Amino acid sequence: MKIQTKPKREGLSQNVRTVLKWAFYVFALIFFYCQMTSGDGSSSKALMLIPFSTAIACYEGEVPSAIIGAISGLLIDLATGQLLGFTGLYLCLLCGIISGMFRQFLRKNIINYFALTLATCLIYLYIDYYFCYVIWDHEGYEQVLKYRLIPSHMKTILFSPLCYLTCHLAEKLSNVKRKLELEEESEMVDRV
Repeated sequence: MKIQTKPKREGLSQNVRTVLKWAFYVFALIFFYCQMTSGDGSSSKALMLIPFSTAIACYEGEVPSAIIGAISGLLIDLATGQLLGFTGLYLCLLCGIISGMFRQFLRKNIINYFALTLATCLIYLYIDYYFCYVIWDHEGYEQVLKYRLIPSHMKTILFSPLCYLTCHLAEKLSNVKRKLELEEESEMVDRV
């Protein structure tokens, strides 16, 4: 008896599912960017593009993850008014590394994702605080850290499981499920 797996022929093809998944990713990037730029500028907001790009890095290859990280970083730079490319370069490198880590060393689960997202946010908090405030010796940069940066990153970390579950669901829905079929042995085939 021979065991073969064949893809189910029900529903959408794999190419259509992949296009829909990437369209969903693009719309989610636009939605999170709009969330970051809406409202008044006096309150701290979650940087939802960071956990979303690391969630994409869990499931995609290094090059697509790095591209999504660069786009997310550029959108964060536009939303926060920083130097264009500051966060883009950082997220481009980190998303490529995270994707490689998930491909080679780590299992794709929420604990590993949360640990890497936490590390990404903490490193970004330090880089942002140091290069945008401390190095220029702005007056009151301690208050910026206390009232703006830390609350923003806490909100980012709290909402990160939602980003993971969203990308996990998109990945599950985009893959074609394979069906196990058993074939009967044929007497007409010569066995050696």
